[in-house]
Amino acid sequence: MPKYLIAGQHPPNLCPSANETVRKMSEEGAGQIPELAEKLGVKLEATYVPMNNHMVFAAVEADDMASVREFAFQSRLGQWNTIEIYQVSTLEEALTKVNELPTIYE
Repeated sequence: MPKYLIAGQHPPNLCPSANETVRKMSEEGAGQIPELAEKLGVKLEATYVPMNNHMVFAAVEADDMASVREFAFQSRLGQWNTIEIYQVSTLEEALTKVNELPTIYE
């Protein structure tokens, strides 16, 4: 199953540490995320918050990008973050793949 990284970034005024409305919404939403992921066929591997740069990350697996996009939408992350979704590979997978190409520099 393909792996994806959801990256969200918000301005300081929309940070749950500073904005009461967003704090309430994010606290309520956090409890619903596992059930939402299961409903949409998305396997939630981990969530991360660096705590010093107004970002939030989620590592997920899903059959397709549409499921991941719908998960990011329905989780309401996009209401207080700019969301970017990346299809990713593990380092081991990437190193195997790059060995299929000839190098261009010595």
